[in-house]
Amino acid sequence: MTTAPPLSPEAAIMRALFDAGRLLVISPHLDDAALGCGMLLTVATRAYVATVYSGMPADGTMLTKWDRDCGFSDSQAAMRARLLEDARAMALLGAETGYLGFLDSQYAPLPGRERLAKALAMIIDDYAPDVVAMPLGLHHCDHERVREAALLVMARRPRLLWLGYEDMFYRYRAGVLQRVLGQLGRRRIRATPVECATPGDPDRKRLAVQAYASQLRAVGVHTSDAAGAEERYWWLDAGGGAGRET
Repeated sequence: MTTAPPLSPEAAIMRALFDAGRLLVISPHLDDAALGCGMLLTVATRAYVATVYSGMPADGTMLTKWDRDCGFSDSQAAMRARLLEDARAMALLGAETGYLGFLDSQYAPLPGRERLAKALAMIIDDYAPDVVAMPLGLHHCDHERVREAALLVMARRPRLLWLGYEDMFYRYRAGVLQRVLGQLGRRRIRATPVECATPGDPDRKRLAVQAYASQLRAVGVHTSDAAGAEERYWWLDAGGGAGRET
């Protein structure tokens, strides 16, 4: 079977501007994809969301501050509710779902980036997307670890079109976007802003975001504010072959 040549920079940008194609979104937690990529998910030809931190804490008596603030009596109940919320949201967005089953940092030490990268690579190879959207990891150690793992996979899958999406809420922290873009630049990863030309469905995104009621309650954000925020994407490319396998 003949392998298709990699897209030229111009072709890759136009592809992102024109059509999301067969899309895979890497979501750190059970709301990040809908918040950061909800509109894009509604226009993709086919969409799949892979959520990294979706595991159930083993201790049934555990209750973290975040889970308590979300209105739960224990952390297992919180995860069960979030999985149900996510199922409703993804159905509204028309996305398939996959759960990597790792525990986030409020429950256990984070998995190493190589371990995460291996799990992400398996899902990407199985789904065979045209476009992979990964979080820029603007803040929070969970998001940063997912970004680092995704960058490892990106270096080993250079023929895919990779988009970095701005993590909702964290992107409003002063200077975080500039810091991450600077880090990428020093690693010879070029970041170019792109847009999906096909308009998404704001009503579907609003309903999907609304499904994460327990999370929004703790954040203190209204659904309309979370759903109405502009989504922003960056085409990521390892310029000059930096970080690519030979």
